[in-house]
Amino acid sequence: MLPEEIGEQLGAVEKTLVGVAEGAPRPLAAPVHEVLTSGGKRLRPLLMILSANMGEPDREALVSAAAAVEVLHTATLIHDDVVDRAESRRGRPTTVAAYGREVAVATGDYLFAESFARLADIGDPRIVRVFAEAARDLASGELEQFRASGDEVGIEEYLRHIRMKTAGLFKAACVAGGTLGGLSIRRIDALATYGQSLGVAFQMSDDVMDFVGEPGVMGKGAGSDLAEGTITLPIILAMQEGNAGLIRKVLRTPRPEKALLEAGIEAVLETRAIAGTEERARKEIETALMELELLPAGPERDVLHMIASEVVGRDA
Repeated sequence: MLPEEIGEQLGAVEKTLVGVAEGAPRPLAAPVHEVLTSGGKRLRPLLMILSANMGEPDREALVSAAAAVEVLHTATLIHDDVVDRAESRRGRPTTVAAYGREVAVATGDYLFAESFARLADIGDPRIVRVFAEAARDLASGELEQFRASGDEVGIEEYLRHIRMKTAGLFKAACVAGGTLGGLSIRRIDALATYGQSLGVAFQMSDDVMDFVGEPGVMGKGAGSDLAEGTITLPIILAMQEGNAGLIRKVLRTPRPEKALLEAGIEAVLETRAIAGTEERARKEIETALMELELLPAGPERDVLHMIASEVVGRDA
C-alpha cells in the first residue's frame, strides 16, 4: 500500500503523460497516445518519487521529472522493438508492428526530445546530466547487444550490457529523485547503488521468465531471447553446463523452427541455469537492501524495500 502523498504524485504523473500525448504532433498523435496511456508499472517514476520524498522536493519539479523518465523509458522500448523487429509487447502490437518502421522511429525520437525538454524546463543541470548519461549508455548498450547477437558472450560482458540498458534508468531515477529531494551525497550514492542493483536483478528476472514464465504474460513467446539470438544469463550458464552445441545452433539460426527452438529451451531447462540466474539476482537484491540501511527510515524506504524483495520470482 503506497502512502497517500506518493499515490497522489503518481496520479499527477499519469495526468502529465496524458498531456504529453495530447500535445504530440498530429502525425504521431495516435502512436504517442497509445504508448503513453496503455498502462504499465510506472516503476521508474515510482522510484524517483520515493527517493525524492526522503527529502523535501518541489512537487511540480518532481512530477515533471518523474513523467520525463517514463517518457524516456517508453522511447527506448519503441527503439528496442524497431531493432528487434518485435511484433508484440505485453500482448499488444508494438508501434513498429502497428504503424511501420518510419512512424515508430519518429515516435521514439519525439519522445526522447520531449523527455529532455521537460527535464530542461526544471532548470537543474544535474538532473539533465543524470539522464543524458543514462540515455547515452542505453544507446551504447543496445548497439553492443545487437552486435553480439548470436555470438557467445561472457558473464561480465552480459552484466555490462544490462547495467547500461536496464539498470541505467533505474539508477538515474533514484539519483535524480535524491537530488530533487536535497539529500546528501552519501544518501544519493546509496540510492544509486540501490537502483543499479535493483535494475540488474530486474533484468535477470526477465531473462528467467523468458524460459519459465507464462507465454504471453511478457508479451512474447517462451524462448524468444533464444529465438532472436539474444544472449542472456540463463543461456550463458546453460552453455557452460549443458548442450552448448545445440543452444549455439538455435542462437545462430534465423527464425528457428518450432522443434529446434523447443529443443533449445529444453537444453537450457535441463541445466541449473535458471537456478543460477536467480541466485545471482538475489545477491543483487541483497546489495540493494544493504544500501537502504543508509537511508532515512520511513514509509518511502519501506516501499523501496518491498519493491526489491518482490523482484525475484515475480510473475511479470
